Amino acid sequence: MKRAFRLLAAVTALWSAAAMAADPGISDKEIKLGSVLPLQGGFAAGATQFRDGVDAYFKWVNEEGGVNGRKIVWSAENDSYNPQQSVAAIKKLVDRDGVFAIVGTLGTANTLAVLPFLKQRNVPLLGPLGSHPLINEPRDRNIFPISPTGPRQGTSLLQYAHESLNAKRIAVFYQDDQMGKELLSGVKQYAASHGLEIVGEASYVPSDVDVSAQALALRQSNPDAVVMAVIPKQGTLFLIAAQKLGWKSKFLALQVMGDPLTLRLGGDAVNNLYTNLYAGVETMTTPEIKQATEILGKYAPGTPPGYWSFIGMSGAKIFVEAAKGRGKGSHAGVSDRLSRKDGHPFERVDSARFIRTRQACRARHIRLCPVAERQARRAQGMARKVTAAELCE
Repeated sequence: MKRAFRLLAAVTALWSAAAMAADPGISDKEIKLGSVLPLQGGFAAGATQFRDGVDAYFKWVNEEGGVNGRKIVWSAENDSYNPQQSVAAIKKLVDRDGVFAIVGTLGTANTLAVLPFLKQRNVPLLGPLGSHPLINEPRDRNIFPISPTGPRQGTSLLQYAHESLNAKRIAVFYQDDQMGKELLSGVKQYAASHGLEIVGEASYVPSDVDVSAQALALRQSNPDAVVMAVIPKQGTLFLIAAQKLGWKSKFLALQVMGDPLTLRLGGDAVNNLYTNLYAGVETMTTPEIKQATEILGKYAPGTPPGYWSFIGMSGAKIFVEAAKGRGKGSHAGVSDRLSRKDGHPFERVDSARFIRTRQACRARHIRLCPVAERQARRAQGMARKVTAAELCE
């Protein structure tokens, strides 16, 4: 159970017990925080819900009295899923707005682009959502992630396809950037070690509005299963194209495909999709999910509860729970208190259990592997280990 406290203890180091002047972004009355999210472009629907989850949680905290009497002042910048814009937005938040920490980024390539600057300025990054090991198994002790790496997600997807769906011939549809390639590498590693055949690969870029050619090419490779490293828009377009071709295969994708946008765009084309889970979804009945849903209902009534809004809340809650432990704030304590000698505070995700996406993308039977359960709880600042039964309806 000691490991269950590491993330919270590490972030608590942001608030040093030493009697020293507070860093930029901290005053007697407020704490300035910021996020950089793709609020325009192919990831906009999910990013908007992510933003609303962070915003709703901080508003709730402020109404409850803030953090040791300080109000949280938070703002989100748009990077349009473009790494260059991400860097510019981060520099604005740090240099012009004077934020103490970044709470929430979305996208692998975008997050990787800002890490050097944040490290140079010693600015903490909490709740980044990406797939690269530098994000999710970081060497920089100022990074506090909440999701597994891309290779591990790719491995878990193919492991399920192999062991539970008896798939031996595999095709991969992936986004042609760091995120997609990370997952692809995990698929290839698992395939090589288990004698599976990668019979087809096809990629897209986030600006693509038609992926029917990729669907046709992969169909012709005659796979038993298709692993998808995609964002909701292009992933759904791919499934629609597959349905039009009369192609009935087994499709497996990242949890991001559980976005309600998937159903709105795809309808029954998504009914044969499998997704892996590592974070909370609205059908869970835990006290944390109930509280998060109530907070959204009050402070962001137009935002549906679910993966995106909950994952945004997770990074916000990590910061708040840690910050409440100390009255004075400082970046300096992070390096001193956070030791990587025992490895990353998130244990390795060996496998994932899956759901088949059906009506309204609302799974009625959700099962998480034990490690993923602990990850979800840690992201919510909880240390207690839970069983799958406690997380499911």
